[in-house]
Amino acid sequence: RRVVKDVNFYQPSAQVNYPSMHYNFTRIIEYKHLLNQSSDDSVIFLERSSDKGEPYYPVPNKQNQDLYAKYQSLAAKNSDVSFVGRLANYKYFNMDQTVLNALTLFDKSLPESREVEPCSLGILVNGFL
Repeated sequence: RRVVKDVNFYQPSAQVNYPSMHYNFTRIIEYKHLLNQSSDDSVIFLERSSDKGEPYYPVPNKQNQDLYAKYQSLAAKNSDVSFVGRLANYKYFNMDQTVLNALTLFDKSLPESREVEPCSLGILVNGFL
């Protein structure tokens, strides 16, 4: 994580990939793009790949699908906790999909009598909003 001062946006879109051996990171995420925020500064996150430790994304095999079914069953019994994002859905999401997943779950959790102004979410396609 890095805070960048005195810049409206650090990069042209929420996610910019760096598929090169010349960088020690694989992409930069700037969430400010996804939620249409306005600020004099911005926060960026550099993502780095590694073959050490736990995998960042679930491996889609029978063992993990069975484990996911157990987690789903346990989660359904607990109405005080919401699970969103990559690991909660046990599949890979791009970051724009992850944010959309969270916003959709939030909208579904609101009482019907309460209205919230919809959030516009730019969808990232091939590195451009």
